[in-house]
Amino acid sequence: MYLLEKLKSGWTTLKFIRVGLGILILSSSVVEGHLPGIILGVVFTGISLITEGVCCFGGSCATINYSQKTAEQTEIEYEELGTK
Repeated sequence: MYLLEKLKSGWTTLKFIRVGLGILILSSSVVEGHLPGIILGVVFTGISLITEGVCCFGGSCATINYSQKTAEQTEIEYEELGTK
């Protein structure tokens, strides 16, 4: 069920281009009968169908805004100890 949701979501212009290029690689390799090209076309098309971004396989990357402090972040105060 999760895979079907991934296939249906995130369709942008870039995803259409990547899927189209993957299908182009796959179809031309099938016509020519080149096994390495078929494997490359299947991998390229499969990854472009499943992922939402160019380099985010499985949604594992995200941008975090460090400029905004959360409620858990507090200001750390340092106290200088006596010197010897």
